[in-house]
Amino acid sequence: MSQGKNDKTVVLIHGLSEERIAWERQAKFLRNHMNVISYDVRGFGASPVGAGNGTVHQMADDLSQIISANGKGDVFLCGFSMGGVISQRFALDFPDMCKGLILVASSCVVGRPGAEFFNKRLAEVEAGGLNVLNATNTSDARGCFSAKDSNEDLIAEYQELRTGAVRDVNGYLNAGRAMLRLNSEPMIQELGNIPHPTLVVAGELDPYCPPKASEMITEGIPNAEMCVIPDVGHCLHWEQPDVTNELIKDFIDNN
Repeated sequence: MSQGKNDKTVVLIHGLSEERIAWERQAKFLRNHMNVISYDVRGFGASPVGAGNGTVHQMADDLSQIISANGKGDVFLCGFSMGGVISQRFALDFPDMCKGLILVASSCVVGRPGAEFFNKRLAEVEAGGLNVLNATNTSDARGCFSAKDSNEDLIAEYQELRTGAVRDVNGYLNAGRAMLRLNSEPMIQELGNIPHPTLVVAGELDPYCPPKASEMITEGIPNAEMCVIPDVGHCLHWEQPDVTNELIKDFIDNN
């Protein structure tokens, strides 16, 4: 966990098969302007899966304990993909504990194609364990970048991050089941209850959480605005870190 200074705090919440260092391009910049909390979600990095129950509610409750222990001043949540799902659930379950949301390449529902993806991945990993997960994580990591991005070093760095972030296969299974629940238990009908100002950031070429997913969130949250970054894929904060950093800072500065 890392922290900085000032009277505002941003909590950086990573995506599936990642750990907190995935945000380092943002954390290094933001520490000069505000307090920064980054942590490993249950089952990833240094955080054990424990008695994981496969729900986003539990992940949001984990976050409430971290913020209670470390948050200072106004707290803003910045979540990528799965981290954005956790952020939305947190704002619904603990509305008094945060001031605003930044949802990066995220969604509020898993449709049929997404459910098929998660069911396939969960079945493969349950059968093949960590070796199979490492192989699929390596493949999926490449798909997180736009075809226009030819930075092989950047892609290789992200592949290494994803394969290193899961030490216990049950951590991935727990989180994957939580994401799959968005198929039968979508949050979209609850989003109108989120009172906080929200910035929704989408990558134009994102195949996993396309701009349409961000539009659904933006339309559902009363005080939400949306920004689409052109020519980037799912990992828009890696492909365009400077643009992402300024969006985060400006949003927090103005709320």
